[in-house]
Amino acid sequence: MEGQPGPGQRRASGATEPPERRPAERPQGLRVGAVHGVPIFVSPMALVFAALVASLLVGTIGNRLPSATDEHVLALSVIVSVGFVLSLLAHEIGHALTAQGFGLRVRSVTIHGFAGFTEFEPEPPSAGREFLIAFVGPAVNGLLAGLCWLGLLAVPDDGSIGTVLFYLGFTNLTLFVFNLAPGLPLDGGRVVVAAVWAIGHDRLRGQRAGAYGGFVVAGALVVWGTLTSSDGFGAFYAYLLAGFLGFGAYQSLRLTKVRERLPGLSAGRLARRTLPVEGAVPLGEALRRAQEVGATAVAVIDRGGMPVKIMNGLSVDAMPQHRRPWTTVDEVSRTIGPGMTLQAELEGEALLSAVQRVPAPEYLVVQHGRPVGVLAMVDLVARIDPAAAARMVSSR
Repeated sequence: MEGQPGPGQRRASGATEPPERRPAERPQGLRVGAVHGVPIFVSPMALVFAALVASLLVGTIGNRLPSATDEHVLALSVIVSVGFVLSLLAHEIGHALTAQGFGLRVRSVTIHGFAGFTEFEPEPPSAGREFLIAFVGPAVNGLLAGLCWLGLLAVPDDGSIGTVLFYLGFTNLTLFVFNLAPGLPLDGGRVVVAAVWAIGHDRLRGQRAGAYGGFVVAGALVVWGTLTSSDGFGAFYAYLLAGFLGFGAYQSLRLTKVRERLPGLSAGRLARRTLPVEGAVPLGEALRRAQEVGATAVAVIDRGGMPVKIMNGLSVDAMPQHRRPWTTVDEVSRTIGPGMTLQAELEGEALLSAVQRVPAPEYLVVQHGRPVGVLAMVDLVARIDPAAAARMVSSR
């Protein structure tokens, strides 16, 4: 399973963070290894979900093997639940290796509960590659299901090995079918994106179609759970999946609307007029000078006149008026670190990717190596998501 939180990055939940709140790094769980240099993480929720699967299988396997001891049934249940987690991992590794094969940078693979995340950048440049990266994950599960059914031909289906193969085959077949349901954030939604993109030559139209498909799939799950579940848990699980898909579809649609506003936006056009001052200048004096020249940003410069820090608007807002004459600009400024310098020509999704990669409230904008201004994140957010910008201002 996978969805898309931002340009070039995917994850199964489809939980797309707005750029003004997206963290640079987030806890991903316990690192258990790597494949082709891609770190693999397993979250605590995956272990909880595996234990839940094992507990649910105990009764089912016990009915299938009535002569087996409780310990034997429990052992088989644990083996199948571990196989389920490994099947999710194989699915995500399929995505990761395919993306790597197309020259994309894969950041990580994470197994989380009943879902897996594969994060990579940038986005596939063509509908064909979009389709292949999306389809290969379910295809891995389809292959594993086929191998399990072939294994059943060689062993008794009412024995221990046959029982494990049966449930692993059924699990992988379910993953294959479910993940190809035609709606985001599922892989089938990415297939819809690729198909509409290929036909209409419009990626955003494909993303809208995939998002609306996600709402349809979520609704179908609610109906299916209501009509077919004979126990409360089955209905609850169906509703949980429906909520997962509905939220992911909503986030995908929201991100699509954001991307529709990106063309024409560039760092140079959004840069604020900036007043260069030395760090020892009192904050009150710097703000007075900025007002005189019509500047709405302040940069701290070194002896050579090059900016080394950017005045932090949040820090200034929090500074009481009576303290501003006794506080230097340097004290309320943020050092310009790696990734906080943007080329003025940077625009569209490349600009959004850059600020998502290194989140900060302000960035130095340069052109031909010379500073031309400061880009405040709130200005970018206001152009692509006015409601989010209003929340940023009101939270200060």
